[in-house]
Amino acid sequence: MARVTVTEPVSTSAVTGRRGPARWQLIPLAFYLLAFALVRADLVGGSAADLSLQLYFSAMVMYVGGMFFYFAFFAYRQEALRWLGVALVAPGALIHLGAIVARGFADSHYPLANMYEYSSMLALVAVTVFLLMTVRWPVASLGGGVALFVVVALMGIGYGLYQSPEPLVPALQSYWLKIHVTSMMASSGILVSSFVFAGLYLLKDRSTNIKSWLHGSAIAARLPSLETLDRLTFRAILLGFPIWTFGTMAGAIWGEHAWGRWWGWDPKETWAAITWIVYAIYLHAHTLRLWRGRRTALIATAGFVSIMITLYAVNLWIVGLHSYARGAG
Repeated sequence: MARVTVTEPVSTSAVTGRRGPARWQLIPLAFYLLAFALVRADLVGGSAADLSLQLYFSAMVMYVGGMFFYFAFFAYRQEALRWLGVALVAPGALIHLGAIVARGFADSHYPLANMYEYSSMLALVAVTVFLLMTVRWPVASLGGGVALFVVVALMGIGYGLYQSPEPLVPALQSYWLKIHVTSMMASSGILVSSFVFAGLYLLKDRSTNIKSWLHGSAIAARLPSLETLDRLTFRAILLGFPIWTFGTMAGAIWGEHAWGRWWGWDPKETWAAITWIVYAIYLHAHTLRLWRGRRTALIATAGFVSIMITLYAVNLWIVGLHSYARGAG
């Protein structure tokens, strides 16, 4: 009897797995070229302010590219997509840092004196915190949402509040600018990341309770577990809360130097205290097992709202001692 040889069909995924990366790598290259084209003219000459702004836009381009790959990783769970997201977001963060440094040279002072500069630094901190978290925890699938929030909410709003470089107003001419505002900015970036995890916790929790909601929970099923999201929210707040506390205390000391009083119930001071109280309540509630979960996620969300009021609403719409030049004091 003649032997029949059965040839096993070649897997389509195996073929695309060998050929796919070469094609996928062309997409990040396109974003690299676009980012380079934005700053090419300024590399030859031009002011530091122009260079800073072009680097700012270049970082946004890199973040947008990384956002698409992170969303693709969320959908398809292919490791190559995650690395391509990192390959765009990490260099984007370095370009973003270059924009902040160039802005400092244009200002001839520490670049944290107005809302544009504050929003830019806040966005960079949020991106850096996320990249560091991906090293320790499996949260890369959330990168698309983080990048979208950074580009639209922080960098978009920041550019809308753009101010040309200018000398510091007298109230900001103090070494406490670096201490107070840097600590508030760093803590804000960390606490903002906690909101992302808390918001996704609420999303996943709701989808498990209402099966017909969110397309049969298909999207929520790809999110990390509720336990993981709760743990990440807690750890981010546990890190950001002491820094916020230190920044608030440094602000009181600065206030005593500038205005002769430690605390005056200025709107910015009041909302900073409210934010501190909200996160203190969160940390206490998280120690109570009956409160841990959905309730603490709601408290963390309230803390984020309070931060946005403290950083933006108070400076832009409420008159007070911190309203000068849309400052970030």
